Order: sequence, then C-alpha cells, then structure tokens
Amino acid sequence: MVESIPLHIKADLPSFGRVRESLPVKYHLQNKTGLVQDIEIAVEPSDAFMFSGLKQIRLQILPGTEQEMLYNFYPLMAGYQPLPSLNINLLRFPNYTSHMLKRFLPTHIFVKPQGRRVDEDSIEAA
Repeated sequence: MVESIPLHIKADLPSFGRVRESLPVKYHLQNKTGLVQDIEIAVEPSDAFMFSGLKQIRLQILPGTEQEMLYNFYPLMAGYQPLPSLNINLLRFPNYTSHMLKRFLPTHIFVKPQGRRVDEDSIEAA
C-alpha cells in the first residue's frame, strides 16, 4: 500500500560553504493536500553554524500552495559539517513525523576554509 505524503519539502542551497561567509538556504514547503496545513517548524542549532532566520514558527499553508523560508547560515568550521536541522510537525497529520520528512533534506555540507582576500594594492604592484 502506497501513501501520499501531505507535505513536500526541498532545500535550495549552494554546493559548498566558506567559513565566516553567509550561506543562504531556502526551504520550499508545498501542501500536497486539499486541506489547510497547520505546521510547526523549529530549527535545531548546530555547533558548526550560526544562523539568522526564524528559530521557531507556526504557519498555515493553503491547499496546493507553497511557502518559502529563507535562512542565512554562517559556517564556523571547515570540513564536512552537519547543517542545523529542521524539525517539522504537521498538526493535522500527526502520523507523519519530522524524521519522515527530514529524509528529503540535506543533512551535511562541505565548508571550505576562509580564503585570503586578494588586496588591490598587491595586484597593482605585480
């Protein structure tokens, strides 16, 4: 028996980040049902990132529509780092746990070390 998932979620993010540079992450939440979706979202912090954006929110998504959520993550360490995780609770569908929905989201990203900036004076001297 195949069940349809009431909420489709995907993330748009760059292929890598750089230490101490903004890493924009946009989450797309699409209501796949004919009912209004009541959703609670909480972002769990990660030791590898600071972030700006709503840490905890409750929202409604109309039938067949999409809601976008934008976060700016700031990597603190280089290497393969765990992203702050998104915990999602579908209030109308309690059987669909956050764990089931997280399968659609990336969990880690590679973060490059902070590079040296090329100074304009050094270019002119060359």
